[in-house]
Amino acid sequence: MRTLLIFFALLFSYCTQAQSWKPENGTKDNRNHYTAFVNASVFIDSSFVEKGVLLIKNDRIVAVGKRVKIPENTHLIDLSGKFIYPSFIECYSHFGIEEYQNNVLAKVQLESNKKGPYYWNEAIKPELRAVDLFHYKENEAEEYRKMGFGTILTHQQDGILRGTSAAVALNDEQEKWLIKSEAASQYSFFKGKSRQAYPSSLMGIMALIRQVHFDAEWYQENQQNTDYNRSLEALNQQEDLPKIIDVGDELSTLRALQIGEDLGLDFIIKSNGKSYENLKVLKEHQPQLIEPINFPKPYDVVGLFDAQQLSLEEMKAWELADQNLFYLHDAGLSYSITSTGIKNEKEFFGNLKRAIDNGLPHNAAILALTKTPAKMLGIDSLLGTLDKGKLASFIITSDTLFKKDVKILYNWVRGKEYVISKEESIDIKGEYSLNVNGLQLELEVLPKGNSFVGKLSEKGETQTTEVKINVQHQRIGLTFQYEKMRFNLSGSISDAQSRIWSGKTLIDGEWRDWGAIRKGKKKEALKNVEVVREKVKSLPRRPNMLYPNMAYGWDSIPTARPTIFRNATVWTNEKEGILKDQDVLIANGKILMLAYQIDVKLHYPELMDSLVEIDARELHLTSGIIDEHSHIAISRGVNEMGKAITSEVNIGDVINPKDINIYRQLSGGVTASQLLHGSANPIGGKSAIIKLRWGKTADEMKIKDAPATIKFALGENVKQSNWGDHQNIRFPQTRMGVEQVFYDAFTRAKEYQAEWRLYEAKSKKQKKNSSSPRKDLELEALVEILDSNRFITCHSYVQSEINMLMHVADSMGFTVNTFTHILEGYKVADKMKKHGSAVATFADWWAYKYEVNDAIPYNAAIMHRQGLLTAINSDDAEMGRRLNQEAAKIIKYGGLSEEEAWKLVTLNPAKMLQLDSRMGSIKEGKDADLVLWTDHPLSIYAKVQQTYVDGIPYYDRTKTKSMTTKMQAERNRIIDLMLEVQRKEGKTQKVKTETEKNYEFNIFEE
Repeated sequence: MRTLLIFFALLFSYCTQAQSWKPENGTKDNRNHYTAFVNASVFIDSSFVEKGVLLIKNDRIVAVGKRVKIPENTHLIDLSGKFIYPSFIECYSHFGIEEYQNNVLAKVQLESNKKGPYYWNEAIKPELRAVDLFHYKENEAEEYRKMGFGTILTHQQDGILRGTSAAVALNDEQEKWLIKSEAASQYSFFKGKSRQAYPSSLMGIMALIRQVHFDAEWYQENQQNTDYNRSLEALNQQEDLPKIIDVGDELSTLRALQIGEDLGLDFIIKSNGKSYENLKVLKEHQPQLIEPINFPKPYDVVGLFDAQQLSLEEMKAWELADQNLFYLHDAGLSYSITSTGIKNEKEFFGNLKRAIDNGLPHNAAILALTKTPAKMLGIDSLLGTLDKGKLASFIITSDTLFKKDVKILYNWVRGKEYVISKEESIDIKGEYSLNVNGLQLELEVLPKGNSFVGKLSEKGETQTTEVKINVQHQRIGLTFQYEKMRFNLSGSISDAQSRIWSGKTLIDGEWRDWGAIRKGKKKEALKNVEVVREKVKSLPRRPNMLYPNMAYGWDSIPTARPTIFRNATVWTNEKEGILKDQDVLIANGKILMLAYQIDVKLHYPELMDSLVEIDARELHLTSGIIDEHSHIAISRGVNEMGKAITSEVNIGDVINPKDINIYRQLSGGVTASQLLHGSANPIGGKSAIIKLRWGKTADEMKIKDAPATIKFALGENVKQSNWGDHQNIRFPQTRMGVEQVFYDAFTRAKEYQAEWRLYEAKSKKQKKNSSSPRKDLELEALVEILDSNRFITCHSYVQSEINMLMHVADSMGFTVNTFTHILEGYKVADKMKKHGSAVATFADWWAYKYEVNDAIPYNAAIMHRQGLLTAINSDDAEMGRRLNQEAAKIIKYGGLSEEEAWKLVTLNPAKMLQLDSRMGSIKEGKDADLVLWTDHPLSIYAKVQQTYVDGIPYYDRTKTKSMTTKMQAERNRIIDLMLEVQRKEGKTQKVKTETEKNYEFNIFEE
C-alpha cells in the first residue's frame, strides 16, 4: 500500500504541472514567462517528433524537440494527441490595404496626373510602400487565421510596378504587426486603374518594364547630374529585394522568365495555377512560383448547347487544376501556395486535400505553406519552421493536417494565442481507479444526456455513491459525499483517450493531490499517437496532357524523320520550274535531294532504317506558303495605341502559341508568318517572324536568325478617323500631322545616334568622367532602321501618302522595305521601284472604307510587271487559310503565269523577309517547309494533305480526322466526369460563351 501511495504521489505531482490550459476570453497572454507545450507531435525538419516539447517565452521559441529542459514555474500545456505546425505564410494578398481609388469614368489622358518628382507613367509607382498604407483589420485577420495563416505579405494590387509589400503578423497588438516593412518588390502584367493612355497592351506593359529599369540604371549612374526622381530612387533601393510578378496566365509565366533574363531579375512568379503546361521550360529555368489553389467548379454541361460551347481547353484546365501541385513537386520545382481566390477555410482545406489526394505529398504541402514562402521572402530567420530563436507563430491541430475531419484548434501568432475551434468534449465514460486523501475507490462514469454521471464504490462493494461530473474540454470537476465528507475535485484530463485525470482539492484547509487512472484500456494507453508517413497509395489516372493542351493538341509533338516523296509534281520556284514525277528527299529539317527516282540506299544509306516513303503520284508538292502580313497568335492587343510612336514594343513578347489559327493555317499550307503590330500608329511596334510549329512554345516558334522588322502605318487609322469622336487627344489627327511625326521621330533618332557615337568614341578614362546617354528603347529601334538593321513594313493606301513616306525616307536616309495593302500602288509603282520597295497587297479587297475607293483587282499584276517584288498577304485569320486561292485570282485579274502567281505567296514574301536563302522554294539545302496538295495548288479543289515545317509533319489531313474523333471522346469523358462531380457536390459554374477574337486589318482595341 505504501508503495502504491508513493507511485500515485509521484504521478500526481507530474500531472499537476502538465495541466491543460484553458484560454481566458478567447486568448492567452504569454508575456514574461515560459510556456511549454508537451506531449505533442511537432512538425520539425519535414517530419514529426512524437511526444515533442515546444518551449516559448514572450513571442519567441526558446527550445523545441524530444528532450527539452523546462525551467521552473513554466506554464505546462499537455497536447497529447495534438499536432503542432508552423503557422502558414501567405505570399500574395492585399490584407489591410485599401483598394486604389481612381475615377474610372474620367477621360483618358496622355500625360500623368501625378504631381511631383515621379516617373512619367502613372502605372509605375515603385515608391509606394504597403507599410504606409496598412491598416490592421481584425475581421480579415480572423479569416486568415482560420486557414492557418500567421503571416501575410500584403501590397496594393494596382499598377505595373506596385512598390514594396510588407510582411505582417495576424496579431491584433499593434506593436506585433510588422515583421518586415519592405519584404518584396511587386510587379504585374496589368496596368491597373491608371487613366493614362499608355500602355494599352501587354506588349506595351512589357516594354515599359524594360524601359523603367534602364532609366533606373542610368539614374543611379548619373544621379549627380540629373533631377531627383522619387520613383527611380525607390526602384534602385529595391535592387536586393525579392521581386514578385503577377503574370495572369500560363503563357505570361514564360514572358516573365524572358523579361527577367533580359533585365537580370529573378522573378518570383505568381501564376494562374496552370504551371503544369510549362514544366519543360520551368525545369530549365527553376524559378520560384506562387501557386493558387482556387480550383474551378465543374461547368454546367447538362444542356447539350452548353456542353458544345465549352472548349476542350477549359475542360482540360478544370480536370488538371488539382493536379498542378503534384506536377510541380514531381518536377522538383520550388513553389509556395496562396489562398488567393479562396472564400473560406472549408474551401481552402478542401482544395488542399484534393491536391494531396492527387499525389502531392503531405509534407510537401506543409513546406509550401511554411518554409518555402519564408525563404522566398527572406524571412526564414524568423518564420517558416519551429526552430529556436524564431517567432512563436504556430498552429495546434486535432489531427494531422488535411485529414477529412481535422480542425485547427489554436493559432498562436507571435506568442499570442487565438482560439480557432473549440475542442469537442472528450468521451470519458468507463471505469477508473480514483485516489484522493488516501482513499482508493472505484469510479464508473456513465453518459447522462449531453453530460456524464459517476457511481463511486469501494472495491468489491455493490453500494454506490453518486458523483456529479462537470467536463469542459480537458478540464474536469467531481463533486460527491463520502463518509460524511464532501469532496470537490478539480483537475485536468491528460489526453483525448482520457487515460489520466489529475488535480488538487482543498481538504481541512490544505491542498491535496488527487488522481484517477482509466481501467481496461491498457493497450490503448500504450498506443503511439498516429503520425503521418508518406505512403504508397494508388493515385487517380493522370489525364492525358496535350501540346498545346486544347483542341487538336498533340499527345506528343511530332518529330522529324527522313522522308522521301515519290513521283510528285514538284513546284520548285527555281529555274527548273514545275517538274513532274520527281522525288524529294528530306532529313534533319532540310531538303537533301530533288531528282528523278532517288536511290536513297546509294546516296544516304544511313537513312534507310528510319526512312518514310510517301507515294505522291498525282499529288503536288510545293514549298510552304509564307504570309508576309498576319495578326494571328498575338496575346492581349495587336495595337499599342497609347502614343503615336511605339517602336519600343515587340510582338515577339506576346506570341500566343495556343491560337487555333496556327493549326488552321497549317491546314491551308502556311508554314511561316510575319506577325505585325496593328495600324494604330504612324510608327508601331517590332514584328515577329515565326514558323507555325504547332505545340511548341512561343520562343520555339520564332525564326531565330530572322531579320529585325517593324510596322509603320499611314492613312485613316493612324489619324484616328474611325476611332470615335472621343479620340481627339492624341497627335496626329491629320495626314500632314502623320508626316510631321515621322520627321520628328527620325530627327530625334539621328540626334540620339550621334550622341551615342560621340560617347562610344571616347576613351575609357573619358567615359569614366562623363555621363552616358540615357538608353531609349523607342529611339534604339529607329536607329536600327537608320543603320539598315531593321526593315519596315508599312500599312498604306493612297498615293499621296505613299509618296510622302518615300520622300521622308529618302530625306532621312532609310528605305521602306515593304509597302503593304498598297491598294493605290498601281498609281506609283514606278516611284516605289526607284525607291527600292517591295509590295504586299490584297487580291481583290475594296470598299471597306473610304480610302480604298480606288482599289482595283489588277493592282498586284501591274506592280509585278513594273518590276516590283510583289506578294499577296492575308491580314486576316480566315484569309490566311486560303492564300493559294488569293494568289490564283491574280491569274484571272492580271494574266500572270501559274508559277508567277504561286511565287506571290511563297518565294516573293521570303525575299521580302530576307529569308529566301532558306525558304520559299524547293532546293537542296533549304528548310524542309513543304506542302503536299491533293490537286493543283492554285485550284479551289486543292486540299492540303500534309504540311511540313522543318521536316516535321505538323499537319496531316488523315491524322486530323483521327484527332477529331479522339477529341470528341475526350470531351465526352470529361463531361461525364463533370456530371458525376455535379451529382455529388451540386456546385457548378455556367459555361461562358465567348466569341473567338481575331485581330484583323481594321481592329482597334486594348
